[in-house]
Amino acid sequence: MSSVVSDETLHAFIDGELDVGESEKLIALMRQDAELGRRVCGLRSLQSMVRLAYAEPPIARGRTPHAGSRRQAMQRCAFGCLVLLAGLGGGWALRGLEAGAVAAAPAAVPGGYQAVSLAQAADPNRVILHLDGAEPGRMKAALDRAEQLLDEAERQGRIMQLEVVANSHGINLMRAGVSPYAARIAQMTQRHANLHLVACSQTIARFTGQGQKVELLPAARAAPTAIGEIVTRLQQGWTYVRV
Repeated sequence: MSSVVSDETLHAFIDGELDVGESEKLIALMRQDAELGRRVCGLRSLQSMVRLAYAEPPIARGRTPHAGSRRQAMQRCAFGCLVLLAGLGGGWALRGLEAGAVAAAPAAVPGGYQAVSLAQAADPNRVILHLDGAEPGRMKAALDRAEQLLDEAERQGRIMQLEVVANSHGINLMRAGVSPYAARIAQMTQRHANLHLVACSQTIARFTGQGQKVELLPAARAAPTAIGEIVTRLQQGWTYVRV
């Protein structure tokens, strides 16, 4: 019975994207199917570890975190557990990951944010910026960070791939008629062909179910789930930064 429920549906449940009726049905199934319960537990742990690892407040410019800090130890532990959990609890999250790959320790990126990759070293030329809120300051910070990283790569002659991935109310950054930064996004994507905006389809479906019309900006595309997009990129060696 467990295999009948897709990972996308479970991600949506964990993200709170399902409506009450759908959630109640899934909870009833979990009571009857221990394996389904284990899958939900595993995916929830995976998601919590990703969020935990990037909840650290930005480090002040010019300061280097202490190598033996408790926070870094927690991050390394979280990602070590993530690799083990995903490898034992379904395998889908780490398909294609080279044998022996381990989580890299947090690395500083411009502006004081921290970044972690599931590869042995965080790749500065492939970056995900994750936005899950619609606060004006956070939306602006996401675009500022993207522009800063892309401009710096251009000055240094590097080719950078950068994705801004949004879920929950963060997709408002990418909604036509809603985003306060539509003109800026159009200019940025025209200047930087390797800048991509990705919105969570589960969030879009939830907003649509609430009677909202959700139309994405031309520069944006939809992915089945935000967490799925993030995990896929992490297993490909991308660097993730939560804004």
